[in-house]
Amino acid sequence: MVVEHLSGTSLQSCVGFNGDTVDGQALMDQSRIEYQTQTFSFGKGVCQVDNEPKQFSECLPKNQPYWSLWVEAGGRWTMAQVGYTQIQVHDKEALGWHYVQATDQNPSPPPLAQAG
Repeated sequence: MVVEHLSGTSLQSCVGFNGDTVDGQALMDQSRIEYQTQTFSFGKGVCQVDNEPKQFSECLPKNQPYWSLWVEAGGRWTMAQVGYTQIQVHDKEALGWHYVQATDQNPSPPPLAQAG
């Protein structure tokens, strides 16, 4: 898993698993990277990752930065089309989060995961 903050700093966590895939919820939980969610009608929304934002009174506030979700496979990031709980990650793939400004119409992905 790769996380890139609004400041550009990033971190990653490698998670081992048995079987062909691991779902996004298990990956997030096993990564040991702090995160908080809120349940909406569409599913779980991620409000905070690695303590960014430091505080929040509303998850996904209008016109404020948000966490964009990405999946990396074969050395390429693709913006997720579903929520993190619906993603299945295979061996040598990664889940990525990038905290971006609400005004960013084409957010860039986080840096590629480094083999570990």
